[in-house]
Amino acid sequence: MLYCTGAPKSGTHLLLKAVELFGVEAHHSHMDFTKPWDADDTHIQIIRNPRNTVISWVRFMKLPRNNETIIGSISYMLKRMEGHFGCIAHPQWYTVRFEELLADPNVIEGIAKHIDLPLAEGHFQSLWGDTRTFTNDLTRWKDFWNDEVNAAWIDKGGIEIEEKMNYFNMYKE
Repeated sequence: MLYCTGAPKSGTHLLLKAVELFGVEAHHSHMDFTKPWDADDTHIQIIRNPRNTVISWVRFMKLPRNNETIIGSISYMLKRMEGHFGCIAHPQWYTVRFEELLADPNVIEGIAKHIDLPLAEGHFQSLWGDTRTFTNDLTRWKDFWNDEVNAAWIDKGGIEIEEKMNYFNMYKE
């Protein structure tokens, strides 16, 4: 079975669309490395700037994007991301970055190689939009991050999560 997985709001629906454009059936999942999985399964995992993941979660939950709701969501979302660390370097799990999937056609080529399927013409150009959670706008954490939110982020272990996911000083826009 082929799974497209990642923490909630990391881009799993975008990843699922990218894989289904190959004409194969895949399953949307938030399964992580802490859950039992079949050694014969194929996993493609998506990770995303953790700060954007938190803001996207707040938006998805239809909460106001203010200090209270953002700070209140940080611990939950960091916990959801933690389970995916073991997957990042595991040979059965292929990991892509949300930001690169949208910007770099080579990421689609890497997915094609991982699932051993030929790349279709126009595949990369067909990625944008039309997924279950698509809002026609990318989350920009900087629009909502301030000193109070940043202090909570640091206090709750956000910097450590960024480092483990290799996002520290990456994609700061």
